[in-house]
Amino acid sequence: MSDIFEKIGPLEADGYVFFQLTKKDSAEVAALEKKCFSTPWTEKEFNLSFEQKIFKVFGLKKDERLVAYIAMYHTADELEILNIATDPEQRRKGAGKRLLALMLCIGQKLGIQQAFLEVRRTNIPAINLYEQMCFSQIGVRKQYYKDTGEDALVYQCNLADFTRSQC
Repeated sequence: MSDIFEKIGPLEADGYVFFQLTKKDSAEVAALEKKCFSTPWTEKEFNLSFEQKIFKVFGLKKDERLVAYIAMYHTADELEILNIATDPEQRRKGAGKRLLALMLCIGQKLGIQQAFLEVRRTNIPAINLYEQMCFSQIGVRKQYYKDTGEDALVYQCNLADFTRSQC
């Protein structure tokens, strides 16, 4: 299977630059990850993940600084969103929503049919975002998060339901 994401980006709009990250960006992605999550991936984990053809990371830069990224696995018809991170100083400014919308639109244009993700039960801002973006809860993974024992809610988005107006 050829890499369906190979020809994407960089794209510019409203002061943001959207682009695909690579293994050389592992340190920068890991640094943002550490600012955002209680159990962050390490630079080494990102390096190893970038070696897998199905692993992709896309980011948004503003003023030459990575302010948000989305990491995922993909097949020809499915995305699994692993992480969406927005720099705490940039939250509530639309970067995460913009990034997720771009990925869903690109997935839709590439013929990908579904996207999946997991979210902490208590992460209400993320849950609200996902539900705004056509995701629906389809399951629960009990005590999924090792650091707190918290449940993960499993969400699915049928990309056919994702409207062009959100792109």
